[in-house]
Amino acid sequence: MDNLDVAAALREIADLLEFRGDEPFKVRAYRKAATALEMLPEPVTALAEQGALTRVPGIGKAIAAKITELLTTGQIAYLEELRQAVPPGVRALTEVPGLGARTAYLLYTRLGIDSLDRLELAARRGELRALPGMGPRKEAAILEGLKKLRRMRRAIPLGAALPVAAELLAWLRQQPEVVAAEAAGDVRRRVEVVTELPIVVATTEPASVSAALARLPLGTVKEQETDRVVLTTGLGLTIPVALVPPEHFALALMTLTGSPAHLEALGPLPPAPTEEAIYARLGLPFIPPELREGRGEVEAAREGRLPRLLEVADLKGDLHTHTRASDGTATLLEMVEAARQMGHRYLAVCDHSQSLAVARGLTPERLRAQGEEIRRLNRDLGDFRILHGTEVDIRKDGSLDFPDEVLAELDVVVASIHSHMGLDAEAQTERLLKAIYHPHVDIIGHPTGRVLGRRDPYPFDVDRVLAACRETGTALEVSADPSRLDLNDELARRAVEAGVMLVINTDAHSTRGLGLLPYGVAQARRAWVEPRHVVNTMDLPDLLEWLARPKG
Repeated sequence: MDNLDVAAALREIADLLEFRGDEPFKVRAYRKAATALEMLPEPVTALAEQGALTRVPGIGKAIAAKITELLTTGQIAYLEELRQAVPPGVRALTEVPGLGARTAYLLYTRLGIDSLDRLELAARRGELRALPGMGPRKEAAILEGLKKLRRMRRAIPLGAALPVAAELLAWLRQQPEVVAAEAAGDVRRRVEVVTELPIVVATTEPASVSAALARLPLGTVKEQETDRVVLTTGLGLTIPVALVPPEHFALALMTLTGSPAHLEALGPLPPAPTEEAIYARLGLPFIPPELREGRGEVEAAREGRLPRLLEVADLKGDLHTHTRASDGTATLLEMVEAARQMGHRYLAVCDHSQSLAVARGLTPERLRAQGEEIRRLNRDLGDFRILHGTEVDIRKDGSLDFPDEVLAELDVVVASIHSHMGLDAEAQTERLLKAIYHPHVDIIGHPTGRVLGRRDPYPFDVDRVLAACRETGTALEVSADPSRLDLNDELARRAVEAGVMLVINTDAHSTRGLGLLPYGVAQARRAWVEPRHVVNTMDLPDLLEWLARPKG
Protein backbone atom coordinates (compact mmCIF):
# COMPACT_ATOMS: atom_id res chain seq x y z
CA MET A 1 0.00 0.00 0.00
CA ASP A 2 1.55 3.31 -1.08
CA ASN A 3 0.87 7.00 -0.45
CA LEU A 4 -1.68 7.23 -3.24
CA ASP A 5 -3.63 4.26 -1.89
CA VAL A 6 -3.84 5.85 1.56
CA ALA A 7 -4.70 9.24 0.04
CA ALA A 8 -7.49 7.58 -1.95
CA ALA A 9 -8.96 6.16 1.27
CA LEU A 10 -8.88 9.60 2.92
CA ARG A 11 -10.50 11.18 -0.13
CA GLU A 12 -13.21 8.54 -0.04
CA ILE A 13 -13.93 9.44 3.59
CA ALA A 14 -14.17 13.11 2.55
CA ASP A 15 -16.52 12.25 -0.32
CA LEU A 16 -18.76 10.14 1.89
CA LEU A 17 -18.86 12.81 4.59
CA GLU A 18 -19.80 15.38 1.98
CA PHE A 19 -22.35 13.00 0.48
CA ARG A 20 -24.19 12.66 3.78
CA GLY A 21 -23.97 16.41 4.50
CA ASP A 22 -21.40 16.33 7.32
CA GLU A 23 -19.54 19.39 8.62
CA PRO A 24 -17.51 21.08 5.85
CA PHE A 25 -14.45 21.45 8.10
CA LYS A 26 -14.23 17.66 8.47
CA VAL A 27 -14.48 17.20 4.72
CA ARG A 28 -11.71 19.76 4.17
CA ALA A 29 -9.50 18.12 6.81
CA TYR A 30 -9.52 14.73 5.09
CA ARG A 31 -8.97 16.26 1.66
CA LYS A 32 -6.08 18.34 2.96
CA ALA A 33 -4.47 15.24 4.47
CA ALA A 34 -4.97 13.32 1.20
CA THR A 35 -3.33 16.13 -0.79
CA ALA A 36 -0.38 16.19 1.61
CA LEU A 37 0.20 12.44 1.12
CA GLU A 38 -0.08 12.70 -2.67
CA MET A 39 2.68 15.31 -2.69
CA LEU A 40 4.97 13.34 -0.37
CA PRO A 41 7.38 10.89 -2.07
CA GLU A 42 8.44 9.49 1.33
CA PRO A 43 6.57 6.18 1.77
CA VAL A 44 3.71 6.55 4.24
CA THR A 45 4.66 3.14 5.64
CA ALA A 46 8.06 4.49 6.67
CA LEU A 47 6.47 7.51 8.35
CA ALA A 48 4.09 5.28 10.26
CA GLU A 49 6.95 3.04 11.42
CA GLN A 50 8.80 6.11 12.70
CA GLY A 51 5.68 7.47 14.42
CA ALA A 52 6.15 10.57 12.26
CA LEU A 53 2.78 10.86 10.49
CA THR A 54 1.80 13.99 12.41
CA ARG A 55 4.91 15.76 11.09
CA VAL A 56 3.14 15.92 7.72
CA PRO A 57 1.17 19.18 7.56
CA GLY A 58 -2.56 18.48 7.53
CA ILE A 59 -2.30 15.15 9.36
CA GLY A 60 -3.37 15.38 12.99
CA LYS A 61 -3.58 12.65 15.61
CA ALA A 62 -7.06 11.45 14.58
CA ILE A 63 -6.23 11.08 10.89
CA ALA A 64 -2.80 9.60 11.71
CA ALA A 65 -4.54 6.95 13.80
CA LYS A 66 -6.80 6.06 10.86
CA ILE A 67 -3.81 5.83 8.51
CA THR A 68 -2.02 3.54 10.95
CA GLU A 69 -5.16 1.42 11.23
CA LEU A 70 -5.32 1.11 7.43
CA LEU A 71 -1.65 0.14 7.15
CA THR A 72 -1.94 -2.36 10.02
CA THR A 73 -5.28 -4.03 9.29
CA GLY A 74 -5.94 -3.22 5.64
CA GLN A 75 -9.04 -1.18 6.42
CA ILE A 76 -10.41 1.79 8.39
CA ALA A 77 -13.42 0.97 10.54
CA TYR A 78 -14.71 4.53 10.20
CA LEU A 79 -14.58 4.29 6.40
CA GLU A 80 -16.36 0.93 6.46
CA GLU A 81 -19.09 2.49 8.60
CA LEU A 82 -19.50 5.36 6.13
CA ARG A 83 -19.61 2.94 3.21
CA GLN A 84 -22.56 1.11 4.73
CA ALA A 85 -24.66 4.26 4.41
CA VAL A 86 -24.05 4.69 0.67
CA PRO A 87 -24.61 2.01 -2.01
CA PRO A 88 -21.31 0.86 -3.61
CA GLY A 89 -22.41 1.92 -7.08
CA VAL A 90 -23.09 5.44 -5.86
CA ARG A 91 -19.64 5.59 -4.25
CA ALA A 92 -18.15 4.64 -7.61
CA LEU A 93 -19.73 7.73 -9.18
CA THR A 94 -17.33 9.95 -7.23
CA GLU A 95 -14.37 8.28 -8.97
CA VAL A 96 -15.39 9.78 -12.31
CA PRO A 97 -13.02 12.70 -13.03
CA GLY A 98 -14.84 15.99 -12.57
CA LEU A 99 -17.83 14.45 -10.78
CA GLY A 100 -17.87 15.30 -7.08
CA ALA A 101 -19.83 13.97 -4.13
CA ARG A 102 -22.57 16.62 -4.34
CA THR A 103 -23.26 15.81 -7.98
CA ALA A 104 -23.25 12.09 -7.17
CA TYR A 105 -25.79 12.75 -4.43
CA LEU A 106 -28.08 14.56 -6.89
CA LEU A 107 -27.70 11.83 -9.49
CA TYR A 108 -28.71 9.21 -6.95
CA THR A 109 -31.52 11.02 -5.16
CA ARG A 110 -33.08 12.75 -8.17
CA LEU A 111 -32.49 10.26 -11.00
CA GLY A 112 -31.86 6.99 -9.17
CA ILE A 113 -28.43 6.54 -10.77
CA ASP A 114 -26.55 4.01 -8.67
CA SER A 115 -23.84 2.63 -10.98
CA LEU A 116 -21.35 3.71 -13.61
CA ASP A 117 -23.29 1.81 -16.29
CA ARG A 118 -26.52 3.64 -15.43
CA LEU A 119 -24.65 6.95 -15.42
CA GLU A 120 -23.29 6.27 -18.90
CA LEU A 121 -26.72 5.28 -20.20
CA ALA A 122 -28.36 8.39 -18.71
CA ALA A 123 -25.67 10.65 -20.18
CA ARG A 124 -26.03 9.13 -23.63
CA ARG A 125 -29.82 9.55 -23.46
CA GLY A 126 -29.54 13.21 -22.40
CA GLU A 127 -31.30 12.52 -19.10
CA LEU A 128 -28.75 14.38 -16.95
CA ARG A 129 -30.00 17.71 -18.26
CA ALA A 130 -32.90 17.52 -15.83
CA LEU A 131 -30.45 18.44 -13.05
CA PRO A 132 -29.36 22.01 -12.24
CA GLY A 133 -26.18 23.03 -14.03
CA MET A 134 -26.23 20.06 -16.41
CA GLY A 135 -26.21 20.38 -20.17
CA PRO A 136 -24.81 18.74 -23.31
CA ARG A 137 -21.23 19.82 -22.57
CA LYS A 138 -21.36 18.47 -19.01
CA GLU A 139 -22.82 15.18 -20.29
CA ALA A 140 -19.99 14.91 -22.83
CA ALA A 141 -17.43 15.61 -20.09
CA ILE A 142 -18.95 12.88 -17.90
CA LEU A 143 -18.79 10.37 -20.77
CA GLU A 144 -15.14 11.27 -21.35
CA GLY A 145 -14.51 10.95 -17.60
CA LEU A 146 -16.06 7.48 -17.60
CA LYS A 147 -13.80 6.42 -20.44
CA LYS A 148 -10.77 7.78 -18.59
CA LEU A 149 -11.76 6.08 -15.32
CA ARG A 150 -12.11 2.67 -16.98
CA ARG A 151 -8.73 3.11 -18.64
CA MET A 152 -7.08 4.05 -15.33
CA ARG A 153 -8.61 1.07 -13.54
CA ARG A 154 -6.90 -1.31 -15.97
CA ALA A 155 -3.45 0.22 -15.60
CA ILE A 156 -0.82 -0.28 -12.88
CA PRO A 157 1.95 2.34 -12.48
CA LEU A 158 5.45 1.13 -13.30
CA GLY A 159 6.48 2.09 -9.76
CA ALA A 160 4.04 -0.51 -8.38
CA ALA A 161 4.87 -3.21 -10.95
CA LEU A 162 8.68 -3.11 -10.73
CA PRO A 163 8.92 -4.06 -7.02
CA VAL A 164 6.63 -7.03 -7.72
CA ALA A 165 8.88 -8.02 -10.63
CA ALA A 166 12.02 -7.71 -8.49
CA GLU A 167 10.53 -9.87 -5.72
CA LEU A 168 9.37 -12.59 -8.10
CA LEU A 169 12.61 -12.64 -10.12
CA ALA A 170 14.71 -12.85 -6.94
CA TRP A 171 12.69 -15.90 -5.84
CA LEU A 172 12.87 -17.55 -9.28
CA ARG A 173 16.63 -17.12 -9.55
CA GLN A 174 17.07 -18.94 -6.26
CA GLN A 175 15.29 -22.04 -7.52
CA PRO A 176 17.73 -24.80 -8.56
CA GLU A 177 15.58 -25.71 -11.60
CA VAL A 178 15.76 -22.14 -13.01
CA VAL A 179 18.61 -21.30 -15.40
CA ALA A 180 17.57 -17.69 -16.05
CA ALA A 181 14.59 -15.40 -15.45
CA GLU A 182 13.76 -11.94 -16.76
CA ALA A 183 10.80 -9.59 -16.91
CA ALA A 184 9.47 -8.85 -20.38
CA GLY A 185 6.73 -6.77 -22.00
CA ASP A 186 5.94 -3.19 -21.05
CA VAL A 187 7.76 -3.55 -17.73
CA ARG A 188 11.05 -4.37 -19.41
CA ARG A 189 10.55 -1.49 -21.83
CA ARG A 190 9.82 0.68 -18.75
CA VAL A 191 6.43 1.89 -19.98
CA GLU A 192 5.01 4.23 -17.33
CA VAL A 193 1.81 2.21 -16.73
CA VAL A 194 1.33 -1.49 -17.41
CA THR A 195 -1.53 -3.97 -17.47
CA GLU A 196 0.54 -7.12 -17.02
CA LEU A 197 3.98 -8.32 -15.97
CA PRO A 198 5.25 -11.05 -18.33
CA ILE A 199 8.09 -13.18 -16.97
CA VAL A 200 10.27 -15.51 -19.05
CA VAL A 201 11.94 -18.41 -17.25
CA ALA A 202 14.56 -20.74 -18.73
CA THR A 203 14.31 -24.19 -17.17
CA THR A 204 14.78 -27.86 -17.98
CA GLU A 205 12.11 -28.80 -15.43
CA PRO A 206 9.05 -26.67 -16.27
CA ALA A 207 6.57 -28.86 -14.40
CA SER A 208 8.49 -28.45 -11.14
CA VAL A 209 8.75 -24.65 -11.54
CA SER A 210 5.08 -24.44 -12.53
CA ALA A 211 4.03 -26.29 -9.38
CA ALA A 212 6.24 -24.09 -7.19
CA LEU A 213 4.82 -20.91 -8.76
CA ALA A 214 1.29 -22.06 -8.03
CA ARG A 215 2.16 -22.34 -4.32
CA LEU A 216 3.53 -18.80 -4.06
CA PRO A 217 1.48 -16.41 -1.87
CA LEU A 218 2.14 -13.63 -4.40
CA GLY A 219 -1.26 -13.94 -6.08
CA THR A 220 -4.12 -16.09 -7.27
CA VAL A 221 -3.51 -18.73 -9.94
CA LYS A 222 -5.68 -18.01 -13.00
CA GLU A 223 -4.12 -20.58 -15.35
CA GLN A 224 -1.63 -23.38 -14.87
CA GLU A 225 -0.02 -25.54 -17.51
CA THR A 226 3.32 -27.29 -17.73
CA ASP A 227 4.92 -24.41 -19.66
CA ARG A 228 2.80 -21.48 -18.47
CA VAL A 229 1.41 -20.10 -15.22
CA VAL A 230 -0.75 -16.97 -14.94
CA LEU A 231 -1.03 -15.23 -11.56
CA THR A 232 -3.12 -12.21 -10.51
CA THR A 233 -1.94 -10.05 -7.61
CA GLY A 234 -4.03 -8.06 -5.15
CA LEU A 235 -3.14 -4.95 -7.16
CA GLY A 236 -4.94 -6.43 -10.15
CA LEU A 237 -1.64 -7.04 -11.95
CA THR A 238 -1.65 -10.08 -14.22
CA ILE A 239 1.62 -12.06 -14.28
CA PRO A 240 1.93 -14.54 -17.16
CA VAL A 241 5.03 -16.70 -16.63
CA ALA A 242 6.41 -18.51 -19.70
CA LEU A 243 8.56 -21.56 -18.94
CA VAL A 244 10.89 -22.30 -21.87
CA PRO A 245 13.94 -24.50 -22.57
CA PRO A 246 17.23 -22.60 -22.03
CA GLU A 247 18.02 -22.70 -25.77
CA HIS A 248 14.76 -20.83 -26.51
CA PHE A 249 15.14 -18.24 -23.75
CA ALA A 250 16.60 -15.35 -25.80
CA LEU A 251 14.04 -15.70 -28.58
CA ALA A 252 11.14 -15.91 -26.10
CA LEU A 253 12.43 -12.94 -24.12
CA MET A 254 12.79 -10.80 -27.24
CA THR A 255 9.38 -11.80 -28.56
CA LEU A 256 7.59 -11.20 -25.29
CA THR A 257 9.41 -7.91 -24.68
CA GLY A 258 7.96 -6.52 -27.93
CA SER A 259 6.60 -4.04 -28.75
CA PRO A 260 4.51 -5.41 -31.65
CA ALA A 261 5.55 -2.45 -33.81
CA HIS A 262 9.23 -3.10 -33.10
CA LEU A 263 8.94 -6.81 -33.88
CA GLU A 264 7.08 -6.07 -37.11
CA ALA A 265 9.88 -3.71 -38.18
CA LEU A 266 12.46 -6.44 -37.48
CA GLY A 267 10.71 -9.19 -39.41
CA PRO A 268 11.16 -12.92 -38.63
CA LEU A 269 13.53 -13.50 -35.73
CA PRO A 270 16.31 -16.08 -36.15
CA PRO A 271 17.08 -18.38 -33.21
CA ALA A 272 20.26 -17.50 -31.33
CA PRO A 273 21.67 -17.94 -27.81
CA THR A 274 21.36 -14.23 -26.85
CA GLU A 275 19.39 -11.17 -27.87
CA GLU A 276 22.63 -9.55 -29.05
CA ALA A 277 23.19 -12.52 -31.34
CA ILE A 278 19.63 -12.30 -32.70
CA TYR A 279 20.12 -8.65 -33.60
CA ALA A 280 23.54 -9.43 -35.09
CA ARG A 281 22.00 -12.11 -37.34
CA LEU A 282 19.56 -9.43 -38.51
CA GLY A 283 22.53 -7.19 -39.33
CA LEU A 284 21.79 -4.82 -36.44
CA PRO A 285 23.45 -3.67 -33.22
CA PHE A 286 21.68 -4.45 -29.96
CA ILE A 287 18.67 -2.20 -29.45
CA PRO A 288 17.99 -1.44 -25.75
CA PRO A 289 14.52 -2.52 -24.56
CA GLU A 290 13.45 1.06 -23.76
CA LEU A 291 13.74 1.98 -27.46
CA ARG A 292 11.73 -0.96 -28.82
CA GLU A 293 8.56 0.98 -29.61
CA GLY A 294 8.54 1.14 -33.40
CA ARG A 295 9.51 4.83 -33.35
CA GLY A 296 12.31 4.65 -35.89
CA GLU A 297 14.79 2.71 -33.76
CA VAL A 298 15.26 -0.11 -36.31
CA GLU A 299 16.02 2.37 -39.10
CA ALA A 300 18.39 4.25 -36.78
CA ALA A 301 20.15 0.99 -35.91
CA ARG A 302 20.61 0.11 -39.58
CA GLU A 303 22.10 3.54 -40.26
CA GLY A 304 24.32 3.60 -37.17
CA ARG A 305 22.31 6.42 -35.56
CA LEU A 306 21.26 4.82 -32.28
CA PRO A 307 21.85 7.21 -29.36
CA ARG A 308 24.28 6.52 -26.55
CA LEU A 309 21.51 6.35 -23.97
CA LEU A 310 21.74 7.94 -20.55
CA GLU A 311 22.64 5.63 -17.64
CA VAL A 312 22.26 6.12 -13.91
CA ALA A 313 26.07 6.19 -13.57
CA ASP A 314 26.17 9.29 -15.80
CA LEU A 315 24.38 11.40 -13.20
CA LYS A 316 26.66 13.34 -10.85
CA GLY A 317 23.96 14.59 -8.48
CA ASP A 318 20.35 15.53 -7.83
CA LEU A 319 19.09 19.09 -8.30
CA HIS A 320 15.68 18.90 -6.57
CA THR A 321 15.38 17.50 -3.04
CA HIS A 322 13.63 18.46 0.20
CA THR A 323 14.48 18.33 3.88
CA ARG A 324 12.62 18.49 7.16
CA ALA A 325 12.78 22.28 6.86
CA SER A 326 9.68 22.02 4.64
CA ASP A 327 7.82 18.74 4.06
CA GLY A 328 10.72 16.29 3.98
CA THR A 329 11.38 13.71 6.66
CA ALA A 330 15.18 13.89 6.89
CA THR A 331 17.54 16.58 8.07
CA LEU A 332 19.84 18.44 5.72
CA LEU A 333 22.84 16.47 6.99
CA GLU A 334 21.01 13.14 6.62
CA MET A 335 20.16 13.94 3.00
CA VAL A 336 23.76 14.96 2.29
CA GLU A 337 25.24 11.82 3.84
CA ALA A 338 22.83 9.61 1.88
CA ALA A 339 23.72 11.39 -1.36
CA ARG A 340 27.45 10.99 -0.70
CA GLN A 341 27.02 7.27 -0.03
CA MET A 342 25.28 6.97 -3.40
CA GLY A 343 28.33 8.49 -5.08
CA HIS A 344 26.81 11.88 -5.86
CA ARG A 345 29.19 14.81 -6.22
CA TYR A 346 26.57 17.44 -5.40
CA LEU A 347 23.03 17.81 -4.04
CA ALA A 348 20.65 20.73 -4.43
CA VAL A 349 18.35 21.31 -1.47
CA CYS A 350 15.19 22.97 -2.80
CA ASP A 351 12.64 23.20 -0.02
CA HIS A 352 9.23 24.66 -0.79
CA SER A 353 8.55 28.39 -0.83
CA GLN A 354 6.34 30.24 1.60
CA SER A 355 2.89 30.09 -0.05
CA LEU A 356 2.75 26.27 -0.03
CA ALA A 357 1.48 26.10 3.53
CA VAL A 358 0.56 22.40 3.27
CA ALA A 359 4.28 21.70 2.77
CA ARG A 360 5.52 24.09 5.51
CA GLY A 361 7.05 26.37 2.89
CA LEU A 362 10.01 28.49 3.99
CA THR A 363 9.81 32.23 4.57
CA PRO A 364 12.71 34.34 3.24
CA GLU A 365 14.11 34.46 6.78
CA ARG A 366 14.05 30.67 7.18
CA LEU A 367 15.50 30.25 3.69
CA ARG A 368 18.42 32.53 4.53
CA ALA A 369 19.05 30.70 7.79
CA GLN A 370 19.16 27.45 5.81
CA GLY A 371 21.71 29.06 3.50
CA GLU A 372 23.95 29.83 6.46
CA GLU A 373 23.78 26.19 7.56
CA ILE A 374 24.64 25.01 4.05
CA ARG A 375 27.65 27.30 3.81
CA ARG A 376 28.84 26.04 7.20
CA LEU A 377 28.51 22.40 6.14
CA ASN A 378 30.19 22.99 2.77
CA ARG A 379 33.38 24.11 4.51
CA ASP A 380 33.89 20.55 5.81
CA LEU A 381 32.60 18.45 2.87
CA GLY A 382 35.74 18.35 0.75
CA ASP A 383 34.92 17.57 -2.88
CA PHE A 384 31.15 17.29 -2.26
CA ARG A 385 28.99 20.40 -2.66
CA ILE A 386 25.55 21.27 -1.28
CA LEU A 387 23.77 23.70 -3.58
CA HIS A 388 21.27 26.00 -1.91
CA GLY A 389 18.03 26.27 -3.82
CA THR A 390 14.28 26.46 -3.61
CA GLU A 391 11.26 24.94 -5.26
CA VAL A 392 9.47 28.24 -5.71
CA ASP A 393 5.76 28.25 -6.43
CA ILE A 394 4.57 29.69 -9.73
CA ARG A 395 1.52 31.70 -8.74
CA LYS A 396 -1.70 31.89 -10.75
CA ASP A 397 -0.51 35.01 -12.58
CA GLY A 398 2.95 33.55 -13.34
CA SER A 399 4.76 35.56 -10.66
CA LEU A 400 7.04 33.73 -8.24
CA ASP A 401 6.60 33.15 -4.54
CA PHE A 402 9.87 34.83 -3.50
CA PRO A 403 11.08 38.34 -4.41
CA ASP A 404 13.90 38.62 -6.93
CA GLU A 405 16.46 39.68 -4.32
CA VAL A 406 15.89 36.43 -2.41
CA LEU A 407 16.09 34.26 -5.54
CA ALA A 408 19.31 36.04 -6.57
CA GLU A 409 21.03 34.69 -3.44
CA LEU A 410 20.45 31.04 -4.37
CA ASP A 411 22.50 28.54 -6.36
CA VAL A 412 19.50 26.79 -7.96
CA VAL A 413 15.90 27.85 -8.54
CA VAL A 414 13.31 25.21 -9.47
CA ALA A 415 9.96 26.81 -10.34
CA SER A 416 6.86 24.60 -10.14
CA ILE A 417 3.09 24.78 -10.38
CA HIS A 418 1.22 23.34 -7.39
CA SER A 419 -2.15 25.09 -7.62
CA HIS A 420 -4.82 26.32 -10.04
CA MET A 421 -4.48 23.22 -12.20
CA GLY A 422 -7.84 23.92 -13.85
CA LEU A 423 -6.79 27.01 -15.81
CA ASP A 424 -7.21 26.84 -19.57
CA ALA A 425 -4.31 26.18 -21.95
CA GLU A 426 -3.66 29.84 -22.73
CA ALA A 427 -3.55 30.84 -19.07
CA GLN A 428 -1.28 27.94 -18.14
CA THR A 429 1.01 28.68 -21.08
CA GLU A 430 1.38 32.34 -20.09
CA ARG A 431 1.98 31.28 -16.50
CA LEU A 432 4.79 28.91 -17.51
CA LEU A 433 6.33 31.41 -19.93
CA LYS A 434 6.61 34.08 -17.23
CA ALA A 435 8.52 31.63 -15.03
CA ILE A 436 10.72 30.46 -17.91
CA TYR A 437 11.69 34.03 -18.84
CA HIS A 438 12.39 34.96 -15.21
CA PRO A 439 16.12 35.70 -14.93
CA HIS A 440 16.64 33.57 -11.82
CA VAL A 441 14.71 30.40 -12.78
CA ASP A 442 16.97 27.52 -13.81
CA ILE A 443 14.55 24.58 -13.96
CA ILE A 444 10.82 24.06 -14.40
CA GLY A 445 9.83 21.29 -11.97
CA HIS A 446 7.45 18.44 -12.92
CA PRO A 447 6.39 20.54 -15.91
CA THR A 448 2.95 19.10 -16.73
CA GLY A 449 1.70 18.63 -13.16
CA ARG A 450 0.41 15.13 -13.70
CA VAL A 451 0.08 12.37 -11.10
CA LEU A 452 -0.23 8.98 -12.78
CA GLY A 453 -3.71 7.54 -12.48
CA ARG A 454 -4.82 10.42 -10.27
CA ARG A 455 -4.40 13.73 -12.10
CA ASP A 456 -4.10 14.52 -15.79
CA PRO A 457 -1.53 17.02 -17.09
CA TYR A 458 -2.74 20.59 -17.19
CA PRO A 459 -3.04 21.91 -20.77
CA PHE A 460 -0.46 24.26 -22.28
CA ASP A 461 1.14 25.09 -25.63
CA VAL A 462 4.10 22.71 -25.70
CA ASP A 463 5.75 24.33 -28.74
CA ARG A 464 5.75 27.82 -27.16
CA VAL A 465 7.10 26.48 -23.88
CA LEU A 466 9.90 24.53 -25.62
CA ALA A 467 10.81 27.55 -27.74
CA ALA A 468 11.05 29.72 -24.61
CA CYS A 469 13.19 27.14 -22.81
CA ARG A 470 15.54 26.91 -25.79
CA GLU A 471 15.79 30.73 -26.00
CA THR A 472 16.48 31.22 -22.29
CA GLY A 473 18.43 28.04 -21.56
CA THR A 474 15.89 27.03 -18.91
CA ALA A 475 15.92 23.27 -18.28
CA LEU A 476 12.87 21.04 -17.92
CA GLU A 477 12.72 18.42 -15.20
CA VAL A 478 12.09 14.73 -15.69
CA SER A 479 10.78 13.82 -12.25
CA ALA A 480 11.96 10.37 -11.21
CA ASP A 481 9.13 10.14 -8.69
CA PRO A 482 7.31 7.05 -10.07
CA SER A 483 3.94 8.61 -9.29
CA ARG A 484 4.80 11.46 -11.68
CA LEU A 485 7.44 10.53 -14.33
CA ASP A 486 6.96 14.08 -15.58
CA LEU A 487 7.99 14.93 -18.32
CA ASN A 488 6.72 11.81 -20.05
CA ASP A 489 8.86 10.11 -22.69
CA GLU A 490 7.10 11.75 -25.65
CA LEU A 491 7.54 15.30 -24.34
CA ALA A 492 11.10 14.62 -23.17
CA ARG A 493 12.01 13.51 -26.69
CA ARG A 494 10.36 16.60 -28.18
CA ALA A 495 12.34 18.72 -25.72
CA VAL A 496 15.77 17.36 -26.66
CA GLU A 497 14.88 17.53 -30.37
CA ALA A 498 14.01 21.21 -29.79
CA GLY A 499 17.41 21.82 -28.18
CA VAL A 500 16.13 22.04 -24.58
CA MET A 501 18.19 20.70 -21.69
CA LEU A 502 16.67 18.23 -19.23
CA VAL A 503 17.38 17.50 -15.57
CA ILE A 504 16.70 14.08 -14.00
CA ASN A 505 15.63 14.81 -10.41
CA THR A 506 14.05 12.72 -7.67
CA ASP A 507 12.12 15.48 -5.86
CA ALA A 508 13.14 13.35 -2.88
CA HIS A 509 11.51 14.11 0.46
CA SER A 510 13.53 11.43 2.26
CA THR A 511 16.87 9.64 2.06
CA ARG A 512 15.08 6.67 0.47
CA GLY A 513 13.62 8.99 -2.14
CA LEU A 514 17.12 9.70 -3.44
CA GLY A 515 17.11 6.16 -4.79
CA LEU A 516 14.36 6.89 -7.31
CA LEU A 517 16.75 8.14 -10.01
CA PRO A 518 16.53 4.90 -12.09
CA TYR A 519 12.86 5.63 -12.80
CA GLY A 520 13.73 9.03 -14.25
CA VAL A 521 16.64 7.58 -16.21
CA ALA A 522 14.36 4.91 -17.68
CA GLN A 523 11.92 7.61 -18.79
CA ALA A 524 14.78 9.54 -20.38
CA ARG A 525 16.10 6.44 -22.15
CA ARG A 526 12.65 5.87 -23.67
CA ALA A 527 12.95 9.45 -24.96
CA TRP A 528 16.30 8.71 -26.71
CA VAL A 529 18.08 11.02 -24.24
CA GLU A 530 21.87 11.05 -24.20
CA PRO A 531 24.12 12.26 -21.35
CA ARG A 532 24.83 15.50 -23.25
CA HIS A 533 21.15 16.41 -23.02
CA VAL A 534 21.08 16.30 -19.19
CA VAL A 535 22.30 19.06 -16.90
CA ASN A 536 23.15 16.87 -13.92
CA THR A 537 25.60 14.76 -15.90
CA MET A 538 27.91 17.79 -15.66
CA ASP A 539 30.86 17.82 -13.31
CA LEU A 540 30.54 20.42 -10.57
CA PRO A 541 32.66 23.18 -12.23
CA ASP A 542 30.65 22.91 -15.46
CA LEU A 543 27.37 22.84 -13.53
CA LEU A 544 28.29 25.95 -11.57
CA GLU A 545 29.18 27.69 -14.82
CA TRP A 546 25.83 26.65 -16.31
CA LEU A 547 23.94 27.92 -13.26
CA ALA A 548 25.79 31.23 -13.29
CA ARG A 549 25.24 31.93 -17.00
CA PRO A 550 23.08 34.89 -17.99
CA LYS A 551 19.76 33.71 -19.41
CA GLY A 552 18.72 34.29 -22.99
